[in-house]
Amino acid sequence: MAENYIKVEKTEDGGQSVRMPRKSPFLDMTDLYTEPGSAEKVIESLADHPEAQALFAAEIAYSRGEIDKVIAHSKEFLRSRSGFYAVNAGGMLLALAAMWNGDIHLWREAKMHIFEAPAKNAIDKEIMGLSIACVDSAVRDISSYPEWFAKGRFGHLPTDSHPAARVFYIKYLLIYAQDMAKNKFTLSDVSGLGLMKTMPYIVEPMIVQTQVEKTVIPEIYLRLLVAIAYHQTGDDKSAVVHIDKAIELALPDKLLGILAEHRRQFDSLLDDRIALIDPVSCKKYKELHRGLLDGWTRLHNSLLSRTVNNSFTIREREIARLAAFGLSNAEIAKQLCISVSMAKKAVYDAMNKAGCNKREELGAFV
Repeated sequence: MAENYIKVEKTEDGGQSVRMPRKSPFLDMTDLYTEPGSAEKVIESLADHPEAQALFAAEIAYSRGEIDKVIAHSKEFLRSRSGFYAVNAGGMLLALAAMWNGDIHLWREAKMHIFEAPAKNAIDKEIMGLSIACVDSAVRDISSYPEWFAKGRFGHLPTDSHPAARVFYIKYLLIYAQDMAKNKFTLSDVSGLGLMKTMPYIVEPMIVQTQVEKTVIPEIYLRLLVAIAYHQTGDDKSAVVHIDKAIELALPDKLLGILAEHRRQFDSLLDDRIALIDPVSCKKYKELHRGLLDGWTRLHNSLLSRTVNNSFTIREREIARLAAFGLSNAEIAKQLCISVSMAKKAVYDAMNKAGCNKREELGAFV
């Protein structure tokens, strides 16, 4: 029961502060939420812990793509400023909502909330820095990740934070792998799609761990992330296994926002699988994605002075990405089961639409 989690402590001014039931900015990624379809029951179980209840409700609202609710809930408990994890989580949620709305002012306000979270020790300060990096990674900026986290050394964080930390670590690795494929980064003895192709060997065991822990939302995220790696390296058969399981876990609580968040990276594959399982949910998920894509693109391009282009068709974006990854026309044709001449023309058309002179430049637009 929720009351067993509550611990009241004295604050410096003599008042009382209620701790979060878990030491994590993301309560929805902990073992509070262990069964698909149980979100409302978890919210009810936190009735004796109003701050945690509001936070968990805001996180579920985000996962459903209910961004107005996210902003309302976040601002509500940010005003109370009662504890580090609440303020930190509120700032992160507000930043993610700003991403959906393309609101750069709200984005900056949200990051200030994170900076102002009442950290009590060195671990809190490390979580604060990591939270800022995780927020930045939502717009594909991984430059602020601390070195210890970039190497996967997050064992010193509170155990409750580990499920979320694993998700953000894999997000970091996937962005790094994609940028490596675009020749933005290099590692000794690893180049091109090398890191992307090793991603499943890292993520598959983590998925098993989420099943042991019964942490539903981390499992959804990790399955989608590994499916992206499979899809973008040409293994759609393995991608579909994880996509279908992620959909199965997400639909009972209508967590369509998580699916919409990843749509762009799957070309048409995620659309096809959701449409087979639940056509009504597929329509809603596409509507959510259209709003997210517009907001994300405006924020991303504004913050990073980039030129991601939303005018590409699904096929043009897929081909542009493969060209940016360094695949030849023949390799693109083989992966997409089209003729070499069709692949050549599609790359040429994408370059014209983006105003590129070289195919390698397409990486800035996809």
